Order: sequence, then C-alpha cells, then structure tokens
Amino acid sequence: MDAEIITMQADLPSSVVTECPELELSHVDVFYGKVQILFDLSIRAYSGQIVAVIGANGAGKSTTLNLIVGRLKPGAGRVTYRGESIVDHSVEQIVAGGIACVPQRRRIFSTLSVKENLEVGAYVRRHDKGAVSATLDEVYELFPVLKRKATEMGGVLSGGEQQMLAIARGLMAGPRILLLDEPSMGLSPKLTTAMFIDIRRIARAGRTVVIVEQNAFAALSVADYGYVLEGGRIALEGTAAQLLHDDHVRDAYLGA
Repeated sequence: MDAEIITMQADLPSSVVTECPELELSHVDVFYGKVQILFDLSIRAYSGQIVAVIGANGAGKSTTLNLIVGRLKPGAGRVTYRGESIVDHSVEQIVAGGIACVPQRRRIFSTLSVKENLEVGAYVRRHDKGAVSATLDEVYELFPVLKRKATEMGGVLSGGEQQMLAIARGLMAGPRILLLDEPSMGLSPKLTTAMFIDIRRIARAGRTVVIVEQNAFAALSVADYGYVLEGGRIALEGTAAQLLHDDHVRDAYLGA
C-alpha cells in the first residue's frame, strides 16, 4: 500500500488555497461534563483542501468532528463556516448548510437497499428532487458498484462496499465540506488504498475534505495539510509532506 499511495500523492496537483478558510476552529475548548477533552484547538480547512487530523485512539479526533457538526458545543472558542459562526446551529442546520459527516463504522441501514440508504442521506434536500437526482448520478459515477447493487440490501455488501455506501450517503446531502471519521477502519490495505484514491477524486471535484484517522500514513499521503492531535491538543501541524518526514510523526505514527 505504501508505494501506491506515495505515487498517488506525487502525481496530484496541490489545492488552491483561498484567503479565508472555509472551515475554522479557533482556540476551542470542549468538555464532557466537567472533563475537558479538547484544549485551545485551532484547525483550518481551505476550499478544495484535504486536511488530515491524525492521532492515537482517544486523542480527541472524533470529538473534533462532533463539535463541527453541532453534536457538541464548545466551552470556549469559535467554530466558523465560510466566515460565519455555526456554534448555535443545530445538526440539521449545519448539514443543510453544507457540512456532512461520515461516521465511524459506516452505520449504514442493513435492512434498506443501497438506493434507499442513499435517499436517507439526501433527507435535508428532499424537497429539491432535481438536485437529489443529479447527486445520485454523481455518486453512481464515482462508485459504479453501488449503481449495480442499487436494489441489494446494505447488510449484504462487503466491508469495502459498505464504506463506499457510507461516503456516498454523506455526499447525497450535497456538502461543500465532507468530514470522514476513521474511514479506513476495518479495511484491508488494498481497499484502504482504493478508498483514499476515491477521497482524492471527491476533493478534485471541488469539495473540502477533513479526515480524522489513526492510519496516519494513508491519510497524510493524500492530504494537503495535516494536524497531529495528542491528548486533545494540537502537538504539530504542517503540510502533509512535512509531517510525513517529521521525526516525531515517523516515530510515533508511521512505524519508522
């Protein structure tokens, strides 16, 4: 997998970074009850970028995504989308506004067909049938296997196909920003490589992608920029290429 992903990164153009971040977390603290989970967290994602947030289990990666989509509220700091605060927005408002999250372990509906799973993803756009139809065509083009298996139950798909379905369901909301929570979890190295190629294709189509991952090498190999999260704090940040060659990252996360 390693050589494949390195080659893939080298062949791809870097993202165009605009002046204003599309998504920004600024000096954020997050608590579960009285226990602080995130400390003074600042993360930026620019339009068209893939941003990787890497770290060990329990570092606060999923908490960061839950904060962005409104499942958690910050105790301090700001969360802005396209320059406007979304701290007081509901989850549905955030999704309808253009941010969708693909959760860990896929969480597809096993007793619904592939197409029905995709239609659930388009719930916030259900009144715009033309847009939903166009997005369905887009995800079928991105993942042809889902079109072939549109009438099959989600529960009979392979692990790789279920991950495709989970990502496609997120895309059905029509997001400008796609958040991916541990997308390689449970996948073989071969399927992980294929999935990250698909993620780069999604970004190339004009979306911003934020990935939180324990598989640091895979995530950084397709990302433009990365953050290392340790104990709820940003321990290190830089371009993905810089992090891949950083001694601390290599020793702690890359096994080198």
